[in-house]
Amino acid sequence: MSAPRTAGPDLAPLNQFAPPPPGRPRVLWFHNEANHYFVAMLDALNAQGQAQYIGMFLCPPPAGSALLAVPKKSPYLFLGSGTAHDFAGTTLRPLRTEAKAVVQAEKFDMAIVGGYDLAFKRWVLAHCRSRNIPTALFADSNIKAEFDGSVKSFFRRAVKKVLLRKIIRQTDQILPANSSGIAYWRYYGCPQEKISLSTYYSQVDPPGAIAPVARASMLQQVGLDPAKKLIFTGARLVPVKGLHLMIAAFSRLALAEKGWVWAIAGGGPLEADLQRQAGNLNGHGIHFLGVLNHSQTKALAAGADLFVLPSTYEPHGIVISEAMGAGTPVIASDACGAALDLVEPGKTGWLFRNGSADDLQRVLKAATDNPSALTAMRPACRTKYEAWYGQYSPLVAVPKVVARLTSGLY
Repeated sequence: MSAPRTAGPDLAPLNQFAPPPPGRPRVLWFHNEANHYFVAMLDALNAQGQAQYIGMFLCPPPAGSALLAVPKKSPYLFLGSGTAHDFAGTTLRPLRTEAKAVVQAEKFDMAIVGGYDLAFKRWVLAHCRSRNIPTALFADSNIKAEFDGSVKSFFRRAVKKVLLRKIIRQTDQILPANSSGIAYWRYYGCPQEKISLSTYYSQVDPPGAIAPVARASMLQQVGLDPAKKLIFTGARLVPVKGLHLMIAAFSRLALAEKGWVWAIAGGGPLEADLQRQAGNLNGHGIHFLGVLNHSQTKALAAGADLFVLPSTYEPHGIVISEAMGAGTPVIASDACGAALDLVEPGKTGWLFRNGSADDLQRVLKAATDNPSALTAMRPACRTKYEAWYGQYSPLVAVPKVVARLTSGLY
């Protein structure tokens, strides 16, 4: 990405983005933390040339990210200075005065609002509404993980019905990432005509892109035996990922004794607790690989015999689509949004009852009892991914929404 422009006579002090393209709408896209998925998506959308997309990330990238080398205000990327968001905890992203100033100074034709900072979302929507600027809400939502039958969830649902009603009125379009997201917004009163499915951007290589020799080398680099059958999970080590369920199921089935290994890429506060639960299997049948880069995680998902995501709450789960795009069958809980669209039981993977180690054990046994069937499922996994992502990719869905909401401007 090129260096930021220097402020000059034609630019306001905060306006260091490339000038608005003639005859094309300019779209601000808000997100929490800068990450490679969104930056790659911005690159791809801008390469289409139909509109100019400026990513506004309220927080800087995580430590160690290559994105830290990107200028804070680049031609189409703003890196804010908010605090990190703990998805499993309570840390909130504050509304940054600097980010507000950038929004107020910028000339733009439309806004796509995402992220977890509700206060900032509401401010942006109100700001755009006061200036007759159309907006879309990129919504990370999943009706399947919304209710647990508790009194707390009942009251939360009642409060959200009030809060979301105003947001729905202020927003011109809702962009859920999956069909469970559509059901979520319909439940809370959003009219169908305001909803357009646009999933998360993903990058996958075709099945077979990793040659057997390369696969063996990759596994050896992370300390895994290439001769073993591999189950892989990419997830943070936090309670919501449900990894304790998989440890229980893997152990009860004695899969390590049957030639299987389970590798987990990711870090988090539960690492020591999960390693203790794994007991003697830690470092033998169950391997905690730590935090890996995106290319390593993708390669492991593609090279695995089976991908498992046992999350008790997963609005979407981009790792599911990446695994299936690489041809790897998936086991996931029925609280994972992407799995409900992509996993066809017995054809591209299996779903298990959310929170149930017994039901996970049942489907894990069905999968591991017949490794040759997993291999036979790989083409169906890729076909399912291509059909679904080809229709709902943000590179397809978002430009249609932008064109419709900005029609008549140029």
